[in-house]
Amino acid sequence: MKQKETALLLILFLLFAACNKKEANYMEEVSGPPPAPQAQQVQRGDHPSTNRPSDVPDLSNAEIFIPDSVKGKWKAVKLMVEDKQTHQITEHTINLGEEYTLPDSTVKVKVGEFLPDLIIQGTVFTSVSNELKNPAVRVIISENGKELFKGWLFSLFPTMHPFQHPRFAVTLKDVVSA
Repeated sequence: MKQKETALLLILFLLFAACNKKEANYMEEVSGPPPAPQAQQVQRGDHPSTNRPSDVPDLSNAEIFIPDSVKGKWKAVKLMVEDKQTHQITEHTINLGEEYTLPDSTVKVKVGEFLPDLIIQGTVFTSVSNELKNPAVRVIISENGKELFKGWLFSLFPTMHPFQHPRFAVTLKDVVSA
């Protein structure tokens, strides 16, 4: 009887081991081997908008694609500007493609493209709809001719990639339709 129990345990062990091996092979066939890590060169710039962690790709020269469903539907954005010295918050409506100088300063805000439902597909910024699901505007902020910030302001996520300046904070509040 003891030999039968030992033989049965041995058979069960072999079946268990064979099942695990088949399962492991199946998982390799389905998912394939894990991707090899790819070397990524990331450079850090002189200004805060390019000081990013090494695992964040450089999208500063990414393409911006505005779908036909979005083109011509938006004419301006409303930016909130906080003067950290006076603690005043003011709202400024700036047309897309125009530049605006903040009052009593040499800080200029150039408003670029607006995407109502921004997504990033690889290295392309685009909008998946004309609905205000993830509104974002690309801006270039400079002072005395020196570029301080080039990036996106998000109305739903104002602290994501914010503009850093000793005196001013600039955020996207709203958008004006055409």
